[in-house]
Amino acid sequence: MARHSAADHVRPLLKDNTLFGGLPDGALDALIGKGHIKKYARGDVIYRRGAPGDSLMVILTGRIKITNINVDGKEVVLNFLGAGDINGEIAVIDGKERTANAQALEDSQVFVVYARDLLPALIAHPQAMVQFFRALCEKVRAASAIIEDNTLDMRGRVAKGLLRLATQHGTRNKEGIRIRLMASQTELGSYLGLSRANVSRQLGQLKDAKVIRIEGADIIVIDEAGLSEIADAPSSDE
Repeated sequence: MARHSAADHVRPLLKDNTLFGGLPDGALDALIGKGHIKKYARGDVIYRRGAPGDSLMVILTGRIKITNINVDGKEVVLNFLGAGDINGEIAVIDGKERTANAQALEDSQVFVVYARDLLPALIAHPQAMVQFFRALCEKVRAASAIIEDNTLDMRGRVAKGLLRLATQHGTRNKEGIRIRLMASQTELGSYLGLSRANVSRQLGQLKDAKVIRIEGADIIVIDEAGLSEIADAPSSDE
Protein backbone atom coordinates (compact mmCIF):
# COMPACT_ATOMS: atom_id res chain seq x y z
CA MET A 1 0.00 0.00 0.00
CA ALA A 2 2.82 2.40 0.91
CA ARG A 3 4.54 1.65 -2.39
CA HIS A 4 1.32 2.30 -4.27
CA SER A 5 0.84 5.62 -2.50
CA ALA A 6 4.40 6.65 -3.38
CA ALA A 7 3.78 5.86 -7.06
CA ASP A 8 0.56 7.88 -7.03
CA HIS A 9 2.50 10.83 -5.63
CA VAL A 10 5.39 10.60 -8.06
CA ARG A 11 3.60 9.75 -11.30
CA PRO A 12 1.90 13.15 -12.00
CA LEU A 13 5.18 15.02 -11.53
CA LEU A 14 7.02 12.75 -13.95
CA LYS A 15 4.19 12.57 -16.47
CA ASP A 16 3.93 16.37 -16.67
CA ASN A 17 7.69 16.83 -17.03
CA THR A 18 9.11 16.79 -20.55
CA LEU A 19 12.05 14.64 -19.42
CA PHE A 20 9.70 11.72 -18.75
CA GLY A 21 6.45 12.69 -20.45
CA GLY A 22 7.36 10.91 -23.67
CA LEU A 23 7.46 7.48 -22.02
CA PRO A 24 4.41 5.25 -22.50
CA ASP A 25 2.37 4.73 -19.33
CA GLY A 26 3.60 1.18 -18.83
CA ALA A 27 7.26 2.14 -19.16
CA LEU A 28 6.79 5.12 -16.84
CA ASP A 29 5.08 2.98 -14.21
CA ALA A 30 7.85 0.38 -14.45
CA LEU A 31 10.47 3.10 -13.96
CA ILE A 32 8.62 4.48 -10.94
CA GLY A 33 8.50 0.99 -9.48
CA LYS A 34 12.30 0.76 -9.66
CA GLY A 35 12.94 4.14 -8.03
CA HIS A 36 12.59 5.12 -4.39
CA ILE A 37 11.82 8.11 -2.21
CA LYS A 38 14.36 9.70 0.12
CA LYS A 39 13.67 12.21 2.86
CA TYR A 40 16.01 14.99 3.99
CA ALA A 41 15.77 17.42 6.89
CA ARG A 42 16.56 21.10 6.51
CA GLY A 43 20.32 21.54 6.17
CA ASP A 44 21.02 17.94 5.17
CA VAL A 45 23.58 17.39 2.42
CA ILE A 46 22.01 15.34 -0.36
CA TYR A 47 25.23 14.82 -2.26
CA ARG A 48 28.64 16.44 -2.57
CA ARG A 49 30.78 17.31 -5.54
CA GLY A 50 32.77 14.26 -6.56
CA ALA A 51 30.11 11.74 -5.49
CA PRO A 52 29.11 9.03 -8.00
CA GLY A 53 26.77 10.38 -10.68
CA ASP A 54 24.65 7.28 -11.05
CA SER A 55 21.15 8.72 -10.51
CA LEU A 56 18.87 11.69 -10.97
CA MET A 57 16.34 13.04 -8.50
CA VAL A 58 12.89 14.55 -8.82
CA ILE A 59 12.00 16.95 -6.03
CA LEU A 60 8.60 16.00 -4.60
CA THR A 61 8.38 18.47 -1.71
CA GLY A 62 10.63 21.10 -0.19
CA ARG A 63 13.44 23.28 -1.54
CA ILE A 64 17.01 22.36 -2.47
CA LYS A 65 19.99 24.48 -3.45
CA ILE A 66 22.70 23.40 -5.87
CA THR A 67 26.06 24.96 -5.02
CA ASN A 68 29.76 24.97 -5.70
CA ILE A 69 32.79 26.53 -4.05
CA ASN A 70 34.83 29.13 -5.94
CA VAL A 71 38.61 29.58 -5.85
CA ASP A 72 38.26 31.91 -2.85
CA GLY A 73 36.44 29.23 -0.87
CA LYS A 74 33.08 31.01 -1.06
CA GLU A 75 29.82 29.27 -1.83
CA VAL A 76 28.26 29.95 -5.23
CA VAL A 77 24.58 29.03 -5.61
CA LEU A 78 24.01 27.61 -9.09
CA ASN A 79 20.30 26.94 -8.78
CA PHE A 80 17.32 26.62 -6.47
CA LEU A 81 15.03 23.62 -6.96
CA GLY A 82 11.45 23.03 -5.85
CA ALA A 83 8.66 20.50 -6.32
CA GLY A 84 8.67 19.04 -9.83
CA ASP A 85 12.24 20.07 -10.60
CA ILE A 86 14.76 17.47 -11.72
CA ASN A 87 18.49 17.37 -11.10
CA GLY A 88 21.24 15.01 -12.22
CA GLU A 89 20.28 14.43 -15.85
CA ILE A 90 23.82 14.88 -17.15
CA ALA A 91 25.23 12.53 -14.52
CA VAL A 92 22.97 9.66 -15.56
CA ILE A 93 23.96 10.14 -19.20
CA ASP A 94 27.74 10.31 -18.86
CA GLY A 95 28.10 8.42 -15.56
CA LYS A 96 30.74 10.82 -14.27
CA GLU A 97 31.07 12.35 -10.80
CA ARG A 98 28.80 15.07 -9.46
CA THR A 99 30.07 18.52 -10.37
CA ALA A 100 28.25 20.38 -7.58
CA ASN A 101 26.76 20.00 -4.10
CA ALA A 102 23.08 19.65 -3.21
CA GLN A 103 21.63 20.66 0.16
CA ALA A 104 18.07 20.82 1.52
CA LEU A 105 16.88 24.35 2.33
CA GLU A 106 13.90 22.87 4.17
CA ASP A 107 12.51 19.41 4.93
CA SER A 108 12.35 17.76 1.52
CA GLN A 109 11.45 14.54 -0.26
CA VAL A 110 13.05 13.43 -3.52
CA PHE A 111 12.37 10.55 -5.87
CA VAL A 112 15.57 8.87 -7.04
CA VAL A 113 15.94 7.02 -10.35
CA TYR A 114 19.18 5.21 -11.20
CA ALA A 115 20.87 5.32 -14.59
CA ARG A 116 20.76 1.53 -14.84
CA ASP A 117 16.95 1.74 -14.91
CA LEU A 118 16.43 5.01 -16.79
CA LEU A 119 18.74 4.51 -19.76
CA PRO A 120 17.20 1.21 -20.96
CA ALA A 121 13.74 2.82 -20.80
CA LEU A 122 14.91 5.73 -22.96
CA ILE A 123 16.72 3.47 -25.43
CA ALA A 124 13.57 1.36 -25.81
CA HIS A 125 11.53 4.48 -26.60
CA PRO A 126 13.47 6.76 -29.01
CA GLN A 127 10.84 9.53 -29.02
CA ALA A 128 11.12 9.78 -25.25
CA MET A 129 14.90 9.96 -25.59
CA VAL A 130 14.57 12.84 -28.06
CA GLN A 131 12.34 14.73 -25.62
CA PHE A 132 14.79 14.00 -22.81
CA PHE A 133 17.71 15.51 -24.74
CA ARG A 134 15.67 18.50 -25.95
CA ALA A 135 14.74 19.29 -22.35
CA LEU A 136 18.36 18.87 -21.33
CA CYS A 137 19.41 21.31 -24.06
CA GLU A 138 16.92 23.86 -22.72
CA LYS A 139 18.54 23.62 -19.29
CA VAL A 140 21.97 24.18 -20.82
CA ARG A 141 20.66 27.26 -22.66
CA ALA A 142 19.17 28.55 -19.41
CA ALA A 143 22.50 28.08 -17.66
CA SER A 144 24.22 30.06 -20.42
CA ALA A 145 21.66 32.85 -19.98
CA ILE A 146 22.47 33.04 -16.27
CA ILE A 147 26.16 33.49 -17.06
CA GLU A 148 25.26 36.28 -19.50
CA ASP A 149 22.98 37.95 -16.95
CA ASN A 150 25.86 38.08 -14.47
CA THR A 151 27.64 40.56 -16.75
CA LEU A 152 24.89 43.15 -16.10
CA ASP A 153 25.12 45.90 -13.52
CA MET A 154 23.77 45.08 -10.06
CA ARG A 155 20.29 46.54 -10.63
CA GLY A 156 19.78 44.65 -13.90
CA ARG A 157 21.28 41.48 -12.47
CA VAL A 158 18.91 41.42 -9.50
CA ALA A 159 15.91 42.25 -11.69
CA LYS A 160 16.79 39.50 -14.18
CA GLY A 161 17.41 37.05 -11.37
CA LEU A 162 14.06 37.78 -9.73
CA LEU A 163 12.24 37.34 -13.04
CA ARG A 164 14.02 34.02 -13.55
CA LEU A 165 13.13 32.85 -10.05
CA ALA A 166 9.54 34.04 -10.53
CA THR A 167 9.26 31.89 -13.66
CA GLN A 168 10.85 28.85 -12.02
CA HIS A 169 9.44 29.04 -8.50
CA GLY A 170 6.80 31.78 -8.40
CA THR A 171 3.14 31.33 -7.56
CA ARG A 172 0.75 33.70 -9.33
CA ASN A 173 -2.21 35.21 -7.51
CA LYS A 174 -4.05 38.53 -7.34
CA GLU A 175 -1.17 40.22 -5.50
CA GLY A 176 1.42 39.30 -8.13
CA ILE A 177 4.02 36.51 -8.25
CA ARG A 178 5.16 35.23 -4.87
CA ILE A 179 8.68 33.79 -4.78
CA ARG A 180 9.17 31.52 -1.78
CA LEU A 181 12.70 30.14 -1.79
CA MET A 182 13.37 29.58 1.93
CA ALA A 183 16.80 31.07 1.16
CA SER A 184 18.65 33.83 3.00
CA GLN A 185 19.76 37.05 1.33
CA THR A 186 23.30 35.71 1.59
CA GLU A 187 22.27 32.63 -0.45
CA LEU A 188 20.38 34.84 -2.89
CA GLY A 189 23.52 36.93 -3.24
CA SER A 190 25.56 33.80 -3.92
CA TYR A 191 23.09 32.96 -6.70
CA LEU A 192 23.29 36.45 -8.21
CA GLY A 193 27.02 36.88 -7.74
CA LEU A 194 26.59 39.77 -5.27
CA SER A 195 27.32 40.40 -1.62
CA ARG A 196 24.51 40.26 0.91
CA ALA A 197 24.77 44.02 1.42
CA ASN A 198 24.40 44.72 -2.31
CA VAL A 199 21.44 42.35 -2.60
CA SER A 200 19.75 44.07 0.33
CA ARG A 201 20.38 47.49 -1.21
CA GLN A 202 19.10 46.49 -4.64
CA LEU A 203 15.99 44.82 -3.21
CA GLY A 204 15.32 48.00 -1.25
CA GLN A 205 15.55 50.08 -4.42
CA LEU A 206 13.23 47.74 -6.31
CA LYS A 207 10.82 47.95 -3.40
CA ASP A 208 10.96 51.75 -3.52
CA ALA A 209 10.29 51.54 -7.27
CA LYS A 210 7.12 49.61 -6.36
CA VAL A 211 7.90 46.61 -8.55
CA ILE A 212 8.37 44.17 -5.65
CA ARG A 213 7.20 43.74 -2.08
CA ILE A 214 9.04 41.83 0.64
CA GLU A 215 7.24 39.76 3.26
CA GLY A 216 9.68 37.96 5.54
CA ALA A 217 11.70 35.59 3.35
CA ASP A 218 9.20 35.92 0.48
CA ILE A 219 9.59 38.32 -2.44
CA ILE A 220 6.43 39.30 -4.32
CA VAL A 221 6.71 40.71 -7.83
CA ILE A 222 3.85 43.19 -7.93
CA ASP A 223 4.74 44.83 -11.26
CA GLU A 224 6.18 42.24 -13.64
CA ALA A 225 6.27 44.63 -16.60
CA GLY A 226 8.07 47.26 -14.55
CA LEU A 227 10.61 44.74 -13.30
CA SER A 228 11.19 43.59 -16.90
CA GLU A 229 11.86 47.18 -17.97
CA ILE A 230 14.47 47.51 -15.25
CA ALA A 231 16.04 44.19 -16.25
CA ASP A 232 16.30 45.25 -19.90
CA ALA A 233 17.45 48.81 -19.25
CA PRO A 234 21.00 49.73 -20.42
CA SER A 235 23.63 49.22 -17.75
CA SER A 236 24.64 52.28 -15.77
CA ASP A 237 27.37 53.09 -13.30
CA GLU A 238 26.60 51.75 -9.82
